[in-house]
Amino acid sequence: MIRATSVSATFATMFLAVSGQVSGAEPLYVAVDCIKSNSEGYGQSETRYWQPVHQHLVDEGKRESWALYKVAYGDRSRCNYYAVTTFRGVDQLNADPDYLRAYKAVHPDSYAPLAIEESLLGRDKVSTELWIILDQTEIRPHRFAIVNKMFADDAVAYESMESDVFKAGHQVLVDRGERAGWAVYSLVSPIGSAVPYNYGTVDFVDELGPVPMAEAMMEGNPDRDLDAMAKLLELREHVLSETWELVAATEVPAED
Repeated sequence: MIRATSVSATFATMFLAVSGQVSGAEPLYVAVDCIKSNSEGYGQSETRYWQPVHQHLVDEGKRESWALYKVAYGDRSRCNYYAVTTFRGVDQLNADPDYLRAYKAVHPDSYAPLAIEESLLGRDKVSTELWIILDQTEIRPHRFAIVNKMFADDAVAYESMESDVFKAGHQVLVDRGERAGWAVYSLVSPIGSAVPYNYGTVDFVDELGPVPMAEAMMEGNPDRDLDAMAKLLELREHVLSETWELVAATEVPAED
């Protein structure tokens, strides 16, 4: 189903994303690269050669984090891997990563242009989406990311539902150790009538399986009616869900 994303809703979302985060913190942008691998050893190549390059860029402050996921359950016809890079604020988002220089810094004995060319031949970057985080719980180390994409007409009502109601239920699951984290995102680009979703949520978990969501929602919202909370789901259309398995990720730089 084709959906249209209104310009006014997009600007409202951007404003709420920036103003709703921790006071003084810059917004967190998330670039998601859809990658179609052409080789069996693609994941190992990324881990061995490119994870250190991304770590170098994180250590330099040119990005917040980088992670590579493979599609465990979902449509692999377009993408069988996703690279997820986060940027804290517009300065990081617009910084030139200079991959050639970074590669030479971490692999001084390797011929960088040849290595980069070989890597490019091993995969196709099908598309890139840019998201902005609206709200989240603590996100702990995890094995899987359950990625949900939604369409919502009313930006203010939908974002209020996620932050003011559903976040509390997810927090209960995190506190119990039944989930490693949760976050909600708004799509920045691309947008338009050809894009069937404009929001996303991610459930971070170590093990796949059902969780007592209704019970967690009641515990997190003791003054709310369960049926009324369930009815709030009508504010969005759940377009699709995929399960990604973590392959590699950067670490938070050590503080001086």
